[in-house]
Amino acid sequence: MNRGVKILSVLLVVFSINFNVFSQQDNTLFFMHELPQANFVNPAVAATCKLFVGFPALSSVAANYSNTALSLQDALVKKGDSLYWNPDNVVSNLHGKELITSDVNLTLFTMGLHFKRYYFTFSVNERATVYNMIQSEMIELAWEGNTRFAGDQANVSGTRVNAGNFHEFAFGASTDINDRFRLGVRTKFLFGLGNVYTPKTTGYIFTDENSYALNLLLSSEIRSSLPLDVEVDEDGKVTDVDIRDDASFSNYFMNFHNFGIALDAGFIFKTDDKTTISGSLLDFGGIFWNTELNRFISDGVISYAGTTKDTEFDDPDYFQILVDSLVDIVTPVLDSSGYMGPLVPKVYVGATREISGHLNAGVLVRTEIYRNRLHPSLTLSANTFNYKTLNASISYTIQNGEFTNIGAGIGLKAGPVHFHIISDNIPGFFRLDNTRNLNIRFGLSFVPGCDEKFKTKSSSKSKDIRAIPCYYSPYKSDRKKPRKR
Repeated sequence: MNRGVKILSVLLVVFSINFNVFSQQDNTLFFMHELPQANFVNPAVAATCKLFVGFPALSSVAANYSNTALSLQDALVKKGDSLYWNPDNVVSNLHGKELITSDVNLTLFTMGLHFKRYYFTFSVNERATVYNMIQSEMIELAWEGNTRFAGDQANVSGTRVNAGNFHEFAFGASTDINDRFRLGVRTKFLFGLGNVYTPKTTGYIFTDENSYALNLLLSSEIRSSLPLDVEVDEDGKVTDVDIRDDASFSNYFMNFHNFGIALDAGFIFKTDDKTTISGSLLDFGGIFWNTELNRFISDGVISYAGTTKDTEFDDPDYFQILVDSLVDIVTPVLDSSGYMGPLVPKVYVGATREISGHLNAGVLVRTEIYRNRLHPSLTLSANTFNYKTLNASISYTIQNGEFTNIGAGIGLKAGPVHFHIISDNIPGFFRLDNTRNLNIRFGLSFVPGCDEKFKTKSSSKSKDIRAIPCYYSPYKSDRKKPRKR
């Protein structure tokens, strides 16, 4: 394989770890407080039973994909039996800086236990996250050529990658502060497996108005913690990048050297008998990467022939010239000092209002904070409660400029076995080519000893606060027999 194409291929694989797998949304889950897994998105939530234990490796599996730019249907046009790129539609959907994210969370084990006035949780999770930010003018230049930028410049600043895979060991506790307010916190110890991170990218592409020649001024840094072999020439320029021959899955998975820490916090505040406000802050922290380090610096100017709308972008010669030009200004730097790769904090704030003894309405604002930019979503939901065997929710979410996200969640209790499946955008699974958001969460858990004896005892000793009341009343002033479905 030609050196330029090979190097670019490896870097693209590195940059796009889990790019096409399904950032963790969980908007529908947030108000399903009778599910033990709701504690994942608000540490203040306590299970309705004394003990719950997640089914090993299937406690909860969550996967999510989203992007702020466009769907595949926006980017393609059908002519006859063939599909072609639709550059005009692509460009019309751009918003400045586009964020493409994915998140996979596999809970290997989890449990929750009521002890005196406190509710304690513990979980072991495998997580993989990707947050790619792309400057839209780069996309516009690639699709339309540089005619529009003649005598002007296209901005490439802000294009960044943060992709990581890590173990997570989480310890949480929650308790009632008073009759109306409940607080929960969780500490998460992280052990990084692999990472690619760009701290900062600045630069622009200038187009000569006479010759249409392009001049790329680029200043960028790429940090990685991966088992890579990097070969350089006598000038110190990169000639080859490849996965090391001795790299193995077992060595990768058993890496506990890259230590990190993160904090979650949540609250539930009952304003009156029918209205509750709740919120949480998740993933506030990061990982210090100090093994298998590589650092690539791109700092220089590239000049190459201009492009227009008539340019054949799939021409191998044109593509090769571009790739080789980019590779020529990439220099590896020996650096054993390590670096900090931050997680992406998430903020949830919402409120519920009881409509009847078994139904309430909720409104939730969720925001991701990435590179000093806010990426919000708004969810409206209707949620059941006070049933012995059922907890369900229907939701509607506005996110990434998409207004067709209809979600649903269901939790079923069959004796000691609890099952849940939740998605924030069910129609997306039936139109994969026309969605910007897609996620799902499902899993099994056991609730041994969740009987009326415990509930009666618990009710007399606890003033547990919930956005969605459990099906037995925890308040001393309202002790009633459990309502049945």
